[in-house]
Amino acid sequence: MRLPKVRATHQADGLARTGGAFHAPQGLVVALVLVLGPVAGAQSGEPSKEDPQRPKTVQIVLHAQTEPRAALKYRLLPPPGERRPGNAAVLWNRIPAEQTQLFTQFHAKDGQGEKIERWLDVPLGDPREKALRKEANPLGAGVIFQDMDRAARFEYCDWQLPIRDEPFVSIRLPELQQTRVYGRLLAAKARAEVAEGRFDDAVRTFQTAYSLARHVAEGPTLINGLVGIAIASITSKRVEEFIQQPGAPNLYWALSSLPRPLISIRRGVETEMEVLYFSNPELRDLDRKDRSPEYWRRTLANLFRTVTQWGDGAPSDQSTAAAAALALNGYPQAKRGLIERGRSPEEVEAMPVPQVVLLYTIQTYEELRDEQAKWIFVPYPKAREGLQRFDKKLREEGRRREVIPLASLLLPAIGSVKLAEARGEREIAVLQVLEALRLYAASHDGRLPEKLADITEVPVPENPMLGEPFVYHGGGQTAVLEVLGPPGYEPWSYSLRYEIRLVKP
Repeated sequence: MRLPKVRATHQADGLARTGGAFHAPQGLVVALVLVLGPVAGAQSGEPSKEDPQRPKTVQIVLHAQTEPRAALKYRLLPPPGERRPGNAAVLWNRIPAEQTQLFTQFHAKDGQGEKIERWLDVPLGDPREKALRKEANPLGAGVIFQDMDRAARFEYCDWQLPIRDEPFVSIRLPELQQTRVYGRLLAAKARAEVAEGRFDDAVRTFQTAYSLARHVAEGPTLINGLVGIAIASITSKRVEEFIQQPGAPNLYWALSSLPRPLISIRRGVETEMEVLYFSNPELRDLDRKDRSPEYWRRTLANLFRTVTQWGDGAPSDQSTAAAAALALNGYPQAKRGLIERGRSPEEVEAMPVPQVVLLYTIQTYEELRDEQAKWIFVPYPKAREGLQRFDKKLREEGRRREVIPLASLLLPAIGSVKLAEARGEREIAVLQVLEALRLYAASHDGRLPEKLADITEVPVPENPMLGEPFVYHGGGQTAVLEVLGPPGYEPWSYSLRYEIRLVKP
């Protein structure tokens, strides 16, 4: 699977700076770096080389605010009454054809894209912000925002990827580059509306952006899920700015009403579990006895060529010879493995050598794949240890157990996608905590609670990465919210320290 060349993008949105074409599985690894790189929302400087265990610091200013008179007056996804039947992908894909000049200008050197990035680097309230906002012209995209608003309100999004019609590894995903531009434009639009105090307009833009993220993630690949998570992350960053503005409505219940998880990787994982068979459908039927030895040699060579492509190599005429050598070297191990799994020695002896190697390879891969996948569908706090045990087992035993290293090549990145999903959920939970603090302050004489358990107005969410309460201490006008990452990961990459200041009216 290939992704188009990608221009540099703002690091704070979780998309690392990169260039060049993406290939699978390298494409998936790069996509993981894009999403699992810098944490959205951090505003501190570079990490300390002397103290890599220091988490990032985020400065937050809050103003007390009660919930809206109608608790769900504000929604962060298009409400049911505004949704329309139809496929959103049709309109999302049509926008670039109608806006070629805008996209050209956006990507040009010192074009709108780079100007928006410079503006987003400057906090609201900074003396430079208004001038940079004017230069970036974030509301100047005009009709494209109307088109995105319409597309976001379709009930479903089917990107119609040809996953069964051509080799999975060769599928191109140019629409993902387009959606990342949409995400940046919507983030800029929302920020301008927040800066101008147009809170209702900003909420509608949040609806469009979060809906875009979910539409992108409806695509049947893990990369779709990762890009959806990234778009949701840069949107959440704008929500974080929203809730810090004087007079901004309280969005606690709007955040609570979002689906959990907001962006799911389920469909991409389910596709990934079948990726071998999309590329090599003949691997579904390896027990047949009416095939010639030549057929099994070709089948093994085809699998070897697919693995070469996944490894970012170019298939060549040497694939058949290499596959034959691999089969001969791995045959004794494969033969033992099939007998240990219950086949009789006579049955195995009667099979052509390539068939034995293929059967053992696919069965080993499926055992390892399912040992990992069973944890993907479990909430992250409970899945974390299982996934970490699997990763260790794969590192220590994978190469020894495999004749053709399918699991060692394909599976290591998938566990990290689960972490990306959990971090996206944590971003929403943090926003809920901040809004809960504003609610508390509104009914307690403009003071912050000494502990989160003091908040009785609304339920306070737990840290979705840990399944435990957030660490909080403070009271009065200041507090600290520690957003811890999972054990075993560097705090700089996965932990945050929110330093909160409450401003009295």
